[in-house]
Amino acid sequence: MRKSIAPFVSPSLREFKWHLENRGRPSGTALLWLHGFMGSTEDWIPLVDSHFSGYSNILIDLPGHGSSTLSHLDDSIRLLETLVTQLHHLGVTSATVIGYSMGGRVALHLQKHFPELVDALVILSGAPGLKTESERQSRIKSDIQLIERLENEGFAKFVKSWYDLSIFGNISKNHDLMDQLLVQRAKNDIAQLAQSLIIYGNGALPSLWDHLIKVNCPILLMSGSDDTKYVNIHTEMLRSLPRGKHLTVDGCGHAFHLEKPLETVGAIRHFLSETIEGEKSDTN
Repeated sequence: MRKSIAPFVSPSLREFKWHLENRGRPSGTALLWLHGFMGSTEDWIPLVDSHFSGYSNILIDLPGHGSSTLSHLDDSIRLLETLVTQLHHLGVTSATVIGYSMGGRVALHLQKHFPELVDALVILSGAPGLKTESERQSRIKSDIQLIERLENEGFAKFVKSWYDLSIFGNISKNHDLMDQLLVQRAKNDIAQLAQSLIIYGNGALPSLWDHLIKVNCPILLMSGSDDTKYVNIHTEMLRSLPRGKHLTVDGCGHAFHLEKPLETVGAIRHFLSETIEGEKSDTN
């Protein structure tokens, strides 16, 4: 089932609209899906349609991605306020938020600023940010260089070199998947992607490491076993999270949900049955 949701624009951000898609059963438990850098709602559709059709799935294009077009820059919190207002307008007052990489970072900030909205978190290869100002400034410079490379190389060359990074393991050897990703990533606008990094890049957002101890909702951290950087980050995060769990997916890297979707689905569904659905049955 596919239904495109017309955007609701906050009066304070009339130039911006979030693009949302609702798939599945409208009366089901709400799942909010946030993709990563260069992604879109398309990234989740195979998983959602095949394995989460009993849920009310809200797929979101992050600002500067897909059809969520930024006509001007705005700060991250005001954009999140606009999203929450839009969700409330649609009758969504709480959801389990599932975010990959940049989407995971956004999910953590959504939980901090609007905890009443977030029943639980599933963070795929996501982190609470960089700890020091010097690290953030260095990352901002790196992001500027990243966009310059994209502008100079074009999507075909850039996407290949992007997924050749060691953090992604052997994903670049999956030629069918790479062909699919190239088509999907090239639908983005380079200038829009640049704005998205200014707002939601790893250097742009403040660190949430000190906030983790206050995250009282259930949270599942997932990382690919070959992505040692994020395995270590998630191991460290787990020490601070009161209700956290960590799971690794063997034999894949940063984008493990694309490499091994069935393992990813199984872990998320098990987490949902243990947490949200289990808590609902306990209160009946």
